[in-house]
Amino acid sequence: MRTSTRRRANGALECEVLAVLQRAGGPLTPREVQEELPGALTYCTVVTILRRLHGKRVLIRARRGLAFTYAAV
Repeated sequence: MRTSTRRRANGALECEVLAVLQRAGGPLTPREVQEELPGALTYCTVVTILRRLHGKRVLIRARRGLAFTYAAV
């Protein structure tokens, strides 16, 4: 028996991540973003989305210890 997996529409995950950062009022680490997102997304998935949004110049990032923090532009 095959279980169906629900996929988000193109860009939906990026919109969710961006919304989390806009509500935060300050920069967040990928772990902090992951904790705010609904569902069970892996850390690597969140980092990938953050990197893509940064590459599109939608986010800025800065170092905090060993990690980056991200904030909406």
